[in-house]
Amino acid sequence: MGRSPSLRSAFLFLGTGLSALALVLVAALVVSVVWLSMLSTELRHALDGDRAAMEIQTALHRAARSQELYRDTRELRWKEDFEESEARLERWLDVARRLPKSPEAAESFSRLDATVETLRRDVFVAPFGERSVRLQDFLDAEAASNAFLDVIDREAEAAIQHAESWSRIAIVLAAIGIFAAAVCLPLVSAFTRRLVYLPIIRLRRGLVAHAKDPKERVPVAGPVELQAIGADVNALMDLLAARRAQQLTFLSGVAHDLRNPITALRAAAQLSERKAETEDQRQQAARVLRHVDRMNRLVGDLLDVNRIEAGRFELRPVEGDLRDVVRDTCSLYDGASEIHDVRCTLPGDPVRATFDPTRISQVLGNLVSNGIKYAPEGGPVDVRLSTSEGWAVIEVEDRGLGIPPEEQSFVFEPFRRSKGPAEGIPGVGLGLSVARRLVLAHHGELEFESTPGEGSTFRIRLPLERSGGSP
Repeated sequence: MGRSPSLRSAFLFLGTGLSALALVLVAALVVSVVWLSMLSTELRHALDGDRAAMEIQTALHRAARSQELYRDTRELRWKEDFEESEARLERWLDVARRLPKSPEAAESFSRLDATVETLRRDVFVAPFGERSVRLQDFLDAEAASNAFLDVIDREAEAAIQHAESWSRIAIVLAAIGIFAAAVCLPLVSAFTRRLVYLPIIRLRRGLVAHAKDPKERVPVAGPVELQAIGADVNALMDLLAARRAQQLTFLSGVAHDLRNPITALRAAAQLSERKAETEDQRQQAARVLRHVDRMNRLVGDLLDVNRIEAGRFELRPVEGDLRDVVRDTCSLYDGASEIHDVRCTLPGDPVRATFDPTRISQVLGNLVSNGIKYAPEGGPVDVRLSTSEGWAVIEVEDRGLGIPPEEQSFVFEPFRRSKGPAEGIPGVGLGLSVARRLVLAHHGELEFESTPGEGSTFRIRLPLERSGGSP
């Protein structure tokens, strides 16, 4: 198996690759823009030269015609037209002189310029009596202008073809760039997902699985940084598990050591209750007996947690009617407190399920006891049994202190108790943890809703019997 990549090397590789691709695309874009700008300038010069050649040719024809008409008619309008044509000819010659030209165009324009200059000297500028108007002069000028126009036309056509060729090249480069981006982006996304996203998701799932089952560990996979995080998290989980095991072992030993004296205390309290001579003595003995029973339940919770963690916990499930367990629990706690009223609501039809009556009674008793403890000002504690979509639902609702939002996430964790108004209530924080483990062992669910200052509702869901169960 090869060495796993690190996030640093992976992102360095990705950054280098994407930067190189970006540089290539930018370079191609810059070269394309520069070349297109040069071709645009070349084409504009060619078009300007073409226009100048045509204007020169037009001015020559017009000047020749106006000069001849003025010679024949002596009308001033032809003289003015001749002078205007001559000025126009000179202006466009200046334009043509300033234009950048290829060697061929420069040579052709030089011949045109020399021919026009001879024509102007012999015909246009000389005094009228000294002018030697020759047809050949005009023919030579026209031939020179046509030659210059042909050169300019060829160069303009070449510039257009060059621009079209480079445009096709630019289109191909753009298509290649778009294709490269379209291919690289999904590859980068898939690479990042495989290298970073999926290992993080697996790490998160491992943490969620550990929250449900402390024996689960997070996977050590992905880049070396995530592997280090996973290994450190697993090491921390192992350390916490070891400390919890030591804590449970210690508490289990304490619980076993307390069993005998508690049994002796209970027997003495029962004997005192039977032999009480006055009502006050009987109430005192009953009060001692209740406190001994509470201590016995705490010891039982400690032992249950130890058995569950050690994997030595066993259920004795039987098929029965959950109404009996709920009814017995309500009867047991009815009258346990003078300021609390335990109210029981049962359906008319049997609610049949497979469960361990002792353990479900233990869970329900813990919830009712908590409902009484965490409502120090009194009030009703409602116990309701119903069915819903293949589940038996037992709800225990109190009107007590409620659970603060910041503490609701660890309600079912062992040895975690409220730091709020309920801090002074006796207990070690094992009851709900044991209750949840017992319900999960029945393939059920234990959930709750709580509003601080208004109370809490704990809800047990147990699967109904498939044959003959209530719908």
